[in-house]
Amino acid sequence: MPVTRQTVSETLAGIAERRPVLQPILSAFEPFLEARASLPDLLSPILEQSGFSLPPWRQEKARQGVPLLAGVSLDGLFPLLEQSAQVLLPHLTALPGMTGHSEALHAFFSDEKTCMKASDMLLTGHEESLADIATETGLAPAVLLFALEAVFGPVIHALASEYKAPWDERPSSWMQGFCPVCGSYPSIAYLDRRVFDEKNAFLAGGGGKKHLHCSLCGTEWHFRRGACPSCGQEGSGVMEFLRESENSQGERIDWCTKCRSYCPTVDLRERGDIPDMDAMALGMMYMDIVAARKGLMPLKPSFWNQF
Repeated sequence: MPVTRQTVSETLAGIAERRPVLQPILSAFEPFLEARASLPDLLSPILEQSGFSLPPWRQEKARQGVPLLAGVSLDGLFPLLEQSAQVLLPHLTALPGMTGHSEALHAFFSDEKTCMKASDMLLTGHEESLADIATETGLAPAVLLFALEAVFGPVIHALASEYKAPWDERPSSWMQGFCPVCGSYPSIAYLDRRVFDEKNAFLAGGGGKKHLHCSLCGTEWHFRRGACPSCGQEGSGVMEFLRESENSQGERIDWCTKCRSYCPTVDLRERGDIPDMDAMALGMMYMDIVAARKGLMPLKPSFWNQF
């Protein structure tokens, strides 16, 4: 019988039980993560009214590493961003480091022209231009980036959930370490569980295929276990991992010996549950500390892995 993925609250409760020292930060982020997880379903009716959809999947572009949203106009998406902001901003501005920015963030997400310009910059990787917008709106660049990713991510997730995912087909034409939908890097990875055929007890899959989880929109895709998502190098000795000797429950850091980037990873074959991946990424911040002490750099910087 298939195992369903846990909710945000279930995942955080399991982490807090094993690591009570993380309870304050987990409790602070829980309302925000829960609200964010609920948004794609809430946005679906607005998405239908907008008429906006992802472009068709092109195998040739996929082989060249071009994400679906590359070069696509975002016209028509502002109502979804506005709704996402209305739901999330009360939770966002209650987080550590975000208090005091409520007025400026509400003003930013009410300004369609500035908001959509910044969203386009986020997708195209123009963080320097985003910093200029932050200055103009009276926000610290890190605050604006975190808020924009938080609000825009569920909008892209709603788009992707309506889309048949060709990046899951085997063999897949998508071979990149960044998201096939929005082009963002993953915040966490997982190795899938063993698969058993209920109709034939002698047929079973060993599991262990690697999946990357997009930090922005939550899209998941297969990736080569021996390759680095950041620099693309692969082969013997390229990827190594760090883990606790006890009580790890499959939690580890996969890191590249060439570029020294890393990604938190969960081996689901060592767990009885399937956690919510966004909550799990936060709950593995203790491994981010270990990685920082080793001089490694996170594949995707976040509020909780910058030390």
